[in-house]
Amino acid sequence: MSGAVLLFGRLKDAFGASSIAMPDGVGTAAELRAMLAHLNPDLAETLRSKAVRIAVNQTLVADEAATRITPSDEIALLPPLSGG
Repeated sequence: MSGAVLLFGRLKDAFGASSIAMPDGVGTAAELRAMLAHLNPDLAETLRSKAVRIAVNQTLVADEAATRITPSDEIALLPPLSGG
């Protein structure tokens, strides 16, 4: 069973949902980023941007290639904050 990826800000608006299913076959945060960009061509540039941060279990990921993820982890995609 796949876990969920939580979405915030403009990513939530772009996907039209507050969460999406984690794609099968993803083992690292870097693979998640690449897979979501591949599956969502209209958002690929945004998803590949390092301005979009990945958090695993409420901790921002520093090394996406080395950070293992599982369906039981809480995963969130965090776009840059804006406002005034």
